[in-house]
Amino acid sequence: MEISKKENELDEADELRTKLKLANKKIEEIEEFNKLHIENLNDVIFSINEQGNFTYISPAIEDFTGYRAEEVMGTSFMQYIHPDDLPGLLQDIDLTLEGEHKPYMFRVVSKTGNITYVHTSSRGILKNGKVVGINGIMVNIAQLKVIEFELMKQKEKAQHYLDVAGVAIIVIDNDHRISLVNKKACGLLGYKEHELLNRNWFEMVVPEEIRDSVAQTFTFSCSENALSTPFECAINTKEKQNKLCSWKCTQLKDENGNTNGYILAGEDITERKQVEEALLNAKHMAEDANRTKSEFIANMSHELRTPLNAIIGFSEILIEKKFGDLNDKQDKYLNNIFISGKKLLEIINSILEISKIESGNIEINYKTISLGDLIEDLKEDIKEKLPDQAEMVSFEILTNIENIIVDINKVEKSVLHLIENAIKFSDKTQHVEVSLESVDEMIAFKVTDRGIGITEEDIKRLFKPFNQLDASSTRVYGGLGIGLYIIKKIAELHGGGLAIKSELEKG
Repeated sequence: MEISKKENELDEADELRTKLKLANKKIEEIEEFNKLHIENLNDVIFSINEQGNFTYISPAIEDFTGYRAEEVMGTSFMQYIHPDDLPGLLQDIDLTLEGEHKPYMFRVVSKTGNITYVHTSSRGILKNGKVVGINGIMVNIAQLKVIEFELMKQKEKAQHYLDVAGVAIIVIDNDHRISLVNKKACGLLGYKEHELLNRNWFEMVVPEEIRDSVAQTFTFSCSENALSTPFECAINTKEKQNKLCSWKCTQLKDENGNTNGYILAGEDITERKQVEEALLNAKHMAEDANRTKSEFIANMSHELRTPLNAIIGFSEILIEKKFGDLNDKQDKYLNNIFISGKKLLEIINSILEISKIESGNIEINYKTISLGDLIEDLKEDIKEKLPDQAEMVSFEILTNIENIIVDINKVEKSVLHLIENAIKFSDKTQHVEVSLESVDEMIAFKVTDRGIGITEEDIKRLFKPFNQLDASSTRVYGGLGIGLYIIKKIAELHGGGLAIKSELEKG
């Protein structure tokens, strides 16, 4: 019996040793696992008891704070937290202990006093239904904070660029909610930035009665086919003002090329539109006034020419002595009446021609004429109108072109007027030269004199109607100052122009 008892005790001892070996092996395996998988982690694994003291912390804490794990064990976690972050952290821990899984971020103070940003996720340790501590993991997010800071700086820089932009910029998502605005947009709409963010752009800004049509226009303007096509729409400001704005739209794309928002760039065109409308009204009024003026001149010219033609006609009959002889004084006076009547009729016709030019009612009757015939006609006109000065004028054809297509009457009158001007402002002993030349596939009529000439400054005033360089009542040279204006317009109607080159006292 005694031997059997001893044998049983030995068997139990062997079994106990075997179990102990297995337990030690399990512990070694757990320790090995901890070393391989937990203690080698870059992140910190920790446990805290009810008193807030560390009951476990992984070696990675040394990389975070410079403290070795042995130094931290048994100490309060609160001594490592930045004082400004501690109240918020304690509140988050209370929520965790109440069962809410709440990650939190805070700053820890290292052994050297440096600050490190960490992100922590934890859960309560339950024992017999009671929370006896906290298990958690702590991640170093210092690098993320650096990136976040850089992104913040870039965002501030971008916001600065947006704020100095001369147009209102509004960024909206696919649901038309505002995600970004610049100062110009806030000023345009009358809202502060926080009042606009996350609000629906259409519902907040666009008047309800035009919202549907503006939405359609917006959709078209932001489409690929009509990208950046401006569209106009009225907006309501915070102060209930109605403004008209012009908008341009650009799509925002994500990394997959999908549209995830839009950028709207707008400017207030209310005043510009009002000015344009005022200018348009003024233009219509001016056109009406000009039409009334033209009609008045046409009617007046008609009423004046009827009796004037009678005066010219009857005086010409009397001069021809068809009803008897005249004495010398009567003959002289009738000639004066006839010449003055013709001059007055010429002035009335010129004024009427200006009226027709300005109203666009002037007719151009194109005909073909040879340059030789045109010169002969001009010579006859000069002999008739300026018989004493006809010998002053010489003609020269310097082109191989023989025929031209023009309104013969208007071109002859224009060139004749230039010749008359040249004679009027020249000494009778000087010559006036008229040449016909080819210039850029056109014919140029050049009239050259060596008279009193004109300054460069006065040349600019020559083409204004009814403008005389010498406007005094004692001026030497007569005329209404409309001849060059008419000639210039006639030349332009033929596809040409009128130019003057002169020097004072040189012609």
